[in-house]
Amino acid sequence: MKFSPSILLFSAAAVFAQVAPLQSISGIHVPSAKTNDKGFLYISGSYSMISDGNPLSIGGIYTDNVGNQVELNSKAPSNDENFYVSFSPLDNFEFGLDVPVHYDGEINGTTLDGFALGDMELTAKWSINAFERIIFGVSGEFLLPTGSKNKGFRPRHSWHINFDEESYAYTAGNWGIGANLHLSAELNKYLTLNSYAGVLKIHDNLENYILWGAGLVITPIKLVSINLEVSGETPIKMHDVLDYIRSSPLRMTPAMRLNLPNYTYLTISSDVGINYFKDYKKFGRNILLKSGDNEMHFQVAGTPDISIAVTASKMFNLSWSDSDGDGVIDRKDLCSNTAPGMAVNSRGCPVDEDQDGVMNIVDLCLGTMRGLAVDFNGCPLDLDHDGVYDYMDKCLDTPEGFAVDGDGCTKDSDHDGVDDNNDKCPNSRPGEKSDEFGCSLDTDHDGVTNDKDQCPDTPEGISIDDVGCPLDFDKDGVPNDFDKCPDSEPGEKVNSWGCPSDMDEDGVPDAKDSCPDTPKGMTVDETGCRLDQDKDGIFDEDDKCANTPEGAPVDKYGCPTDSDGDGVPDWADHCMGSLPTVKTDENGCPLNSKLNFNDIAKRVRFKSRDSVLYNSSYTALNDIVAYMREYPIGLMIQCIVDDDFDDTARLARQRMETILNYLIDKGIRKERIFIQEDKERDVDTNKKGKTGVISLTPVVMQDDNLLN
Repeated sequence: MKFSPSILLFSAAAVFAQVAPLQSISGIHVPSAKTNDKGFLYISGSYSMISDGNPLSIGGIYTDNVGNQVELNSKAPSNDENFYVSFSPLDNFEFGLDVPVHYDGEINGTTLDGFALGDMELTAKWSINAFERIIFGVSGEFLLPTGSKNKGFRPRHSWHINFDEESYAYTAGNWGIGANLHLSAELNKYLTLNSYAGVLKIHDNLENYILWGAGLVITPIKLVSINLEVSGETPIKMHDVLDYIRSSPLRMTPAMRLNLPNYTYLTISSDVGINYFKDYKKFGRNILLKSGDNEMHFQVAGTPDISIAVTASKMFNLSWSDSDGDGVIDRKDLCSNTAPGMAVNSRGCPVDEDQDGVMNIVDLCLGTMRGLAVDFNGCPLDLDHDGVYDYMDKCLDTPEGFAVDGDGCTKDSDHDGVDDNNDKCPNSRPGEKSDEFGCSLDTDHDGVTNDKDQCPDTPEGISIDDVGCPLDFDKDGVPNDFDKCPDSEPGEKVNSWGCPSDMDEDGVPDAKDSCPDTPKGMTVDETGCRLDQDKDGIFDEDDKCANTPEGAPVDKYGCPTDSDGDGVPDWADHCMGSLPTVKTDENGCPLNSKLNFNDIAKRVRFKSRDSVLYNSSYTALNDIVAYMREYPIGLMIQCIVDDDFDDTARLARQRMETILNYLIDKGIRKERIFIQEDKERDVDTNKKGKTGVISLTPVVMQDDNLLN
């Protein structure tokens, strides 16, 4: 069995979780099905500690034998040291011994703190290479009750807790036996899968325990390897199964290993318990601790939040096998497949393996047949230097530099009279005339020799004229054999098939296309431009309102805009700016005349050629003031003066300022009033500037602070 240096080191212990060092060539809590190679000795030592910052019991207390509750030190240390050694006397069998040492810090009111021996374990494993990359294994362990009964607080294994809750911290109190099935699969050179499941029985304990796990080893043979595992140990129960699973060890284990030279390994790992993700401490196991002279009652969680470990291990090759029988054992043999009877040196390599008189150290042709004449390099003679040894050469006088076949005779693959080494055209067609370089005298194979061919690169099979050029009757640059439009007009631009070019593929040739970049699939008119039948600027494919009146403002979908949201499109709206809460008629004007700014504007009148208001106009402006006080709007003022007045712009400005100042005097903030001097909409006018020259339009305000 080929050795794979995939030894991962052990990760940290959980509360009554398995705390053994790595016992296989791959995995942490999840051992590999593979055994070590024959003659290999494996030694490892690990140190692990709980580092989740919690006390050693749920609630941080225990109850002594007289009913007193004693508080635990939350910072009391708890760690484990393991020493493991195994040996493989056979390729598929190994056995080992695990010696654990445990430590718990100060436990208030007791003398349980300190180091003590745990239960030692004898192990054995058999492996079977069932397929090329799949290995099955069977293992067994025998637990010896060597652990101390007078030290420790935290049970190290779930099987240290008897069915009646009695427990010791460092020992099960009796011998135990277990059996496991293993499966390992080398998925590829970067990924290995390990899994196992087993049953453990402790004598005089009515409960049996299931041990299980699965894990991945990433880059197992690189300098740095990564392990990701999930594993657990659970008592077999017929009732409250889920609660026992939650209160039993269940952990995820990430680890990083350094594969150092000479089969030496260093690993840093961690156990992350299920309580790290979800608090299952309410499902803790009840414990009646019998250690020392004390009886203590408390609860422990199945797995602590997090723990860490550091492990160092090393392999020693002590094998004694000699596979090739040359007298040099394999671990010292540099030539492990020496033929029987060969004389070898101290490293197991033949002195002259092929016995051709040339020592292996300088022999360039190891394995030469016995009896052949060789040169000073130990290679058979080749007098004509054609690469075929003389004893196989049927043409011993081949000119130097000529190509030869396997028999050493001149090789002319295309039978043109020029050997392959000198043939610049080694694939000449049978029967074609060739020059001295082996190349055809008709390069394009059109039947017209190169010296007469005016088109020497004509594609093969094309119809040609007498000078070797493709026929092109319509002279569009596309040979007749490829021309799908053979009657193109002279000078017309065509595509590769000889048909009029239509770059945007809209069915209109480029020569007639006024819109040559039309997107593919669009409907176009006879000029190649996209259709817009209602002439609103939105193409028919995008127009959701195809019959918009001409000149009506539209949105990006081609539908008439309704700026004030009154249900009357802008093109038909006689009262732009109506508030959404105001009911309007079919012309978009408020039904309530006091809310109809057009009607109000008609009631605002100035004296002829002056900016002084008629008294009746103040009633209309007061309606505006009342409306603006009630609703969050602004006001746009427009004013038009007839052209027959000398200074229309000045008078219009004065009249608008008169309205503005009146509104301000009535408590309307100036920022809510806008003056538009350029006429942007129709305003009914009347001679002499008396009536019908004012436009008042409500405006939605963006800044609510201006309404105060």
